[in-house]
Amino acid sequence: MTQIITVGNGKGGVTKTTTAVNLSYELSKKGKRTLIIDFDGQGDTTKFYLEDETPHYLGDVLLDRKFDINQAIYPAIVNGEEQENLFIIPARFDDAMTKLDMDLFSAPKREERLKLQLKKISKPFDFIIIDTQPGTSVLGLNAINAATRFIFPTDYSEHSIDGIEKLLTHIQDVLFIEEDEIDYTILPVKIDNRKKRKNEYGVSYTGERWPDKVAKSKIMDRSVFDDAEREHLPLSVFNKGHVAARYYSNLASEIIND
Repeated sequence: MTQIITVGNGKGGVTKTTTAVNLSYELSKKGKRTLIIDFDGQGDTTKFYLEDETPHYLGDVLLDRKFDINQAIYPAIVNGEEQENLFIIPARFDDAMTKLDMDLFSAPKREERLKLQLKKISKPFDFIIIDTQPGTSVLGLNAINAATRFIFPTDYSEHSIDGIEKLLTHIQDVLFIEEDEIDYTILPVKIDNRKKRKNEYGVSYTGERWPDKVAKSKIMDRSVFDDAEREHLPLSVFNKGHVAARYYSNLASEIIND
């Protein structure tokens, strides 16, 4: 059965795209057929995995009932090489995603279109990763309705943790369910061992609030992530020998074995 994982947080700047890009790559390298869908208005995930603009994008999938979703699925390209197990449904840049959200606003079944279209994929995936942006857009509603599981990256700041609380409430309202019916994982990110007070707060809050939901994997704050992102490369491709290259590989193993 395909796991559809939406990566989100109600606040920005918590490595959602970093997590979506690196997790999807590591899952694919472990032999899992993986699709990443770029819902972000900046199209950052698309910049990682495609070199040129494609004929089709997410908007075609969501706006046209008769559109064949398989035509919008492209092999990811990393370092100029087409990947065997990693694919992408790309976003568009500039104002295209904002316009897409507006076009969907009055459309029938506007919140369920991705979920319905994913059922039409001809060759099933093991994992589908959805990279979202903060906010309560129609695109965001599609990402929530399609998901079978959520990953919430958060640093240990009150601001970021509050983003999870608000997003969890939003998901409950959208799906009309209780929190204990949601399958989700809290992923600590940007952890800096020098910031002891912040870490004490974050570890205490997440441990008490979500004792069974916090990932064993932790993503430490390393400048090499910024370096890799500037080159639009997964970290384990940019610097395979760096200690941080293991972070998302470990998370991928945790997700597979969970």
